[in-house]
Parts: sequence; C-alpha cells; structure tokens
Amino acid sequence: MAKTMKRLSALSEVRLVLFVFIQFYKKHLWLFLLFVFGLSLGSALLGSIQGLNQEATERYQQTSALISNPISHFVRPSAGRDMLTTDVWQALRSAGIVSAEPVLEGVLTLPSGKGLRIKGVNTLQWLSAPKTQSRGGRSGNQSAPLQFGFNTIYVSDTMAQRLLLSNHEALKLFDVDVHFVILSELADGIALADIALVDYLLNSSGRISYIEISNSVLDEAKVRKIIGDEAQLQNAQAQSFDSLSKAFFFNLQALALLGYLVGAFLSFNAIKLCLHARKKLHQQLTLLGCIQSNVVAAVVIEVLILSLIAALVGAGVAFLGANLLVSEISMALESLFALDRHLPVHFSWLVVLQAFILNLLVLASVAYCQVKPITFYNSWQSKLASGILLVVVAGYFYIDSDAPLHALGLCLCLLLLFFMITPVVLRAAFKRISTQHPLVKWMKADSGEQIRVLAISVYAVLLAVGTSVGLQIMVSSFSSALQIHLDGRLSADLYVRPSKVSDAQYQWLLNHKDIDKVGVFWRAEINYDLNSNPRDTLPASLMSFGSSGEHHHNLTLLSGTSPKSDALYYDANNNVSGCLANEPSKLLYGVQLGQRVQLQQGKKYINCEITGFYYDYGEQRAVFVAVSDAIKNAGFNYEAYGFSIVLKPEVNTALFKQKVMQQFHLNDSQVVQNQRFKQYATRLFEHTFYATHALNLMIVAIALFGLWVSLLTLGAKQIRPLAILKTLGVTTWQVFAIKLVQSAMILLVSLVMATILGGMLGWILLKFVMPIGFGWTIPFLLPYMNITVFITLIFGLALFVSVVPLLKLSRYDTADLLYED
Repeated sequence: MAKTMKRLSALSEVRLVLFVFIQFYKKHLWLFLLFVFGLSLGSALLGSIQGLNQEATERYQQTSALISNPISHFVRPSAGRDMLTTDVWQALRSAGIVSAEPVLEGVLTLPSGKGLRIKGVNTLQWLSAPKTQSRGGRSGNQSAPLQFGFNTIYVSDTMAQRLLLSNHEALKLFDVDVHFVILSELADGIALADIALVDYLLNSSGRISYIEISNSVLDEAKVRKIIGDEAQLQNAQAQSFDSLSKAFFFNLQALALLGYLVGAFLSFNAIKLCLHARKKLHQQLTLLGCIQSNVVAAVVIEVLILSLIAALVGAGVAFLGANLLVSEISMALESLFALDRHLPVHFSWLVVLQAFILNLLVLASVAYCQVKPITFYNSWQSKLASGILLVVVAGYFYIDSDAPLHALGLCLCLLLLFFMITPVVLRAAFKRISTQHPLVKWMKADSGEQIRVLAISVYAVLLAVGTSVGLQIMVSSFSSALQIHLDGRLSADLYVRPSKVSDAQYQWLLNHKDIDKVGVFWRAEINYDLNSNPRDTLPASLMSFGSSGEHHHNLTLLSGTSPKSDALYYDANNNVSGCLANEPSKLLYGVQLGQRVQLQQGKKYINCEITGFYYDYGEQRAVFVAVSDAIKNAGFNYEAYGFSIVLKPEVNTALFKQKVMQQFHLNDSQVVQNQRFKQYATRLFEHTFYATHALNLMIVAIALFGLWVSLLTLGAKQIRPLAILKTLGVTTWQVFAIKLVQSAMILLVSLVMATILGGMLGWILLKFVMPIGFGWTIPFLLPYMNITVFITLIFGLALFVSVVPLLKLSRYDTADLLYED
C-alpha cells in the first residue's frame, strides 16, 4: 500500500512539474514556437520529398481500376509497337493467369474542343471486388460508388472544374450518351471508364495499351513463352522511371537532409535559451522538494510531446509543400524520367512517425550535449587528428567516387572540414587587428566569447549559404551548357510536325528551291545487347536525323566538334552501321568506343559499331543514332515525328512557314520556328529545378532565423557588460557601432568561407554527382554576378538581424540594464 501511495505521489509530482513547464511556455510562447519552428520546418523539408518519393515507389499499389491489389508485372507491346492485340490477353487468361487485366489509354476530344486523357479498364472487376481501404490510412476508393456501366466516365474534381463538367452531367459523344461522375480519389491527370466504351470512343478496334498482372509469384518463363515476340514482360519495380529517377530523388533527399540539419541547429539554440531561462525554475523546484528523477521524467515527457507536435506540424507543412511542388515535379518526371502515372500526394502517418523519431533523437542528443558538454575535442591534438582523419576519408571518396553516395560523402567531409577551420579563421581575423583604441581592444577581447556563442549559427549559415552557392553554380553551369547544347541541337530554321508524316511531304520539301537541307526525326524503341546474351538486353532508343552523316551535324561530340560524315555509315551487305551513342550510354551503361552493339527489335537487328559519343542533356537512357537507311532496311518499326528545315540565307523564315502551313494544311503549333522550340525545351528543364530552388530558399530562411535567435541569446548575456561600458562614459552610439562592426566582421568572414565552400561543393556536384547520377558531364561555370548579389543580400539581412538585440540599449536606462540579471 505504501508503494502504491509513493507511486501515486510520484505521478502527481510529475504532473505538477509538467504543469509548471506549461505555465513557463505560456509566459515564453516565442520559445515554444522556436522549438516547433526549427524541427517542424526541418521535418517538412524531409517529409515533402519523402512523400513524393513514397508515392513514386508505391504508385502500383492499386490497379488502374482502383482495386487495392498491388501490380507485380506489366505486359507491354514489344519494342517498336504501340499497341497489343486482345489475343495476348486472352492467351494469358486461358493459361490460368486470371489476374491479368487489359488497359487502354488515349486522348479523347470533347465537343468543347478540349482534350481528355482517358483510361479504359475492365469494370466487371467492380462487381466482385470488396470495398478496400487505400494505403496509408487514406480514405477508401469507393466514396463515389464504382459501378459497372458502359456509358459512365469518372473524372476527378480538378478535371471536372477544368472541363466545366458537373456531377452526373450527360454529353453525347459519337452517338453515345455518356454520363460524367466525379470521383474525388481519382488522379487529376486521367479519367476512368469501361474499356469497351473507351475502345469505341477512341476507335481502337480491339487493341489495348498494356496488361496489368497482380501476382507477385508469377512464373515469368511461362508468361514469356505465351506472349512470344508479340509483347514483353516487365517487372513493376523495374520500370524505366525507377532506375532513371533514383539520382533525382537522391539529390533532393540529400538537400532536404541539409535543411533538417539547419533546423536542428535552430533547435539547438532554442534548447540553450530554454536552459538559460529555466535555470532558476529548476533551482526553485529542487528547493520545494521535487525529486530529481521526477523532474527528469517530466523533461522526458516534455521532449516527447515537443517531438510529436513538431512532427505533426512538419508533416502538415510537408503535405502542403509536396502538393505545391507535385505538378512541377511530375511534369519533369514525366518528360525526363518516363513517369507513367500521375503522383497524387496524401497525408502519410509514416512521415509523422519518421519525423517523430528523428526529432526525438535530435532533441535528446542536443539536450545531452548541453548538460554534459563534449570535452575530448578541446585539445589541439584531437583537432589535428580529426582533421587528418577527414582528409584521409575525403581522399578515399575522391579516388573511389563511383557512386552518388561516395560523392555526397566527399561533400560531407568538406562541410566538416570547413566547420573545423571557420572558427579558427574568425579568431585569426580579429587577432590581426592592430590598434591602441580601448574600445577596439575590448571588441577583440570580447570576440572570443562572441564566436563561441555564435558558433552553431555560424555553422548553420555556412551550411545554408555554402549549399546555396554550390547549387547556384550547378544550376548556372547546367543552364549555360544546356543553351550551348540547344543552339547546336536545334540548329534548323523550322521544325514541321504533321499529324501523319508521308514520303510525299518529304519529296516536296526536298525539291523546294528555297530549302538548303531537309532532315527527318525518326525514333525507334529497341533493346540492345552488349554481351551476346539475349537475357541481358537493355531498353534503349534508336534515332535518325537523315540518310547521311551531313544530316547529323546538329549533334555535338564529347570532343566539342560535329560528327564527321564517315562516322555514320551503313553497310547493307553485312547489316553493319556506324552509330553514335549518347553520353549516358558511356557513363551509366558501359558502352565503349569501337564496340559492336546489337540493336534488336524482336527478331530484327542491326549490328552497330560505336564510332563516337555525343552530348545529350536531359536524357538518361541509352540512345543510339544511325542513318535512316539502316532503320528502314532492317525493317524496324519507328515513329516519324516530322522534318527539320534549313533555309537558304535570303529566304524569310516567317513567310516560308506560312507557305508550309498552307501546303500541308497544318496549324501554327505544327510548324515551329527555332527560337520558339528552344523556349519549349528550356522551360521544360527549368521545371526540374523548381523543387531545388524552393528547398534552397527554406534552408537559407531557417539559417537566418537561427542567426537571429543566437544573437538574441548573446544579447541577453551581454546586456550587463555593455551597460557597464555605458557607466564608464561610453555612449550608446559608440557601443552600438563597436558591436555592429564586430557582428559585421563575423558575418563577412563567415560568408566568405561559405562562398569558398559553395564553390568547392559546386565543383564536386559537377565533377562527380552529375556524371555518376545522371550521366552528363558539365563544364564548371562560376556565376560571379548572381553569387555577388546573393551574398550581398544575405549580408544585409544578417546585419539587420544582428542589430535588433542591440536596440534594447537605447530603450532602457543604464540603471535598469544593470539591475537585470
């Protein structure tokens, strides 16, 4: 009974201490917000990218028919074919693969003239499928009843608003009364209907786009034998997108992790402020008889609650941020990385759990380091040993940088090295000031304490600004290289893209007196073999811009020159073709100069001799280039996109464009001038950096906020020493000026170090991360003007932030300042 009373007394004491802590936070609300702000923003950065990555990874957890039955395999048309026949699906079903379901996709033109992306599925599945719950605790997929209906098209809320459709609205499409039903859980980019209706509306004549199979233990050999050369079997977890987008998400996650570290620095400052402000409170609790273990228990509960609140707020902000970024990121992923499904973003409790655990570890570690400071690092021997170890590890990463993780490890070593040397440089900068002025001497003596207190904020600014400068260098270098690449690649005057390309069009252009040169753009989907093993074939593309090497001068070789005419040849007798390969095929897939590669499309093939490599920014798959005769004589199925036209110098481009439009009955969007085509391509690549810029701005904002908090902490400690200076006859403006100069020196040296760090990080990103992760080599370009403007802006903002704590000197009398503890 005594033990029970003692346990109840302990619980009551813990509750009392927690109540006191709550009252403390009510009185110091800004401190509570500081805790939540630091960790929640860091959690939001990680959570938003984690959410997008999770959606991309789990995009096949539902079938196209919205049945919660994970897709394990796809049966797609073989290389060079667009559609499958229903015979393939029927053969699979007859063989006992009952989970195989056909899907038909296409674009439907509504009476209003607007296009509707639509997907046809077997709606008979809905008659037997149970109502299931979406993954991650999301709302079920049957909020609007999914019912079998030949004449029903399901659309999302956003799509209904864009197309000005109301729920259950009826339209007549091709003599069929179609009812539109709004389904909120449907992805925004595509509508859903019965496959028979879609087949009729698209006039597909019984052909289908692909087949989904929900069977993780599928006998793949059996399926391949059934489908033969008519189709190809693909694992759902081995799609092109999964391999191509790894580097993209890896870099975003690394950047988000840096943002979390900056947020953790901010929380570090919050804990310092909290311990300073609650020092007397803890002493009073001890004097009142509170047991130390109960106070510790209350602190543990406090940390748990703060971690949970920060995780919830961070997950909410991550959800909003991911939704703001998803359209831009999806556009980049669909265009550059072959994303085959729209990425919806939902609130995920998994993100909350991950953020909670991470916040808990950070808070516990920081609190422990504040209570029991690390002392082993204080000796110069320890610092020297740590520096040598960092240099050795960095050297290993530099020599063996064959993976993105190694390259980012090199960046981490560089960051830690700058963390070590920046305080030393700051102290050396103050020591080099030679003066006999007493105030300047006081500033030099005070700088040691100033640097020690501001160390965490200096690290945060170093990390944030250095990362920002490095990313600016990477983006500017890529943009410059891209412009040079586009100037060479899009060198024709006009690009003509008819709905249907014909030989008659080509002959008319070829014989026209105003045209200097006519090229084509053919693309064939193929597989290629490096090891003469049919099972080791990899997907790729084969392109051609004309019948001779002269038509391929728009390509730029890695040597910086255009390909010679004899680099692209075709020997019809031996079915051997001289081919160019893009840079990713060399850096990512191991294709070598002079190597014989067999390009396959079903049983048809071309023996390709690699005669050179060319720059191909924006493409991560292997792409080969051959003359058009090689593709035609091999019998490959290919898609002819249109023609490129180089006019004679005296011909007016705008007038000739009108002539082509009239001759081929084309609209303005089908005949595009050079500059406009470049704008399209440039805008597409800009979308890939939107997420990077957004994350970067948040990191810098968190760092500046952390600097302000550190200066508040320092200001609270230095009010009394500064007030003593005032009693000795130093004016307020003199104190103000000397502290401003001190802060300016610390900020200036920190920003200079951050700029040097950023330049080195930018070099590492271009030298290692881009070639290893994306397969592109990009020359280093330093955007002096952009970096100068950015550093000046940050310096001005940081200097303004440093002034705020000093304003207290001018608002209070000296006696009041001396009285404050």
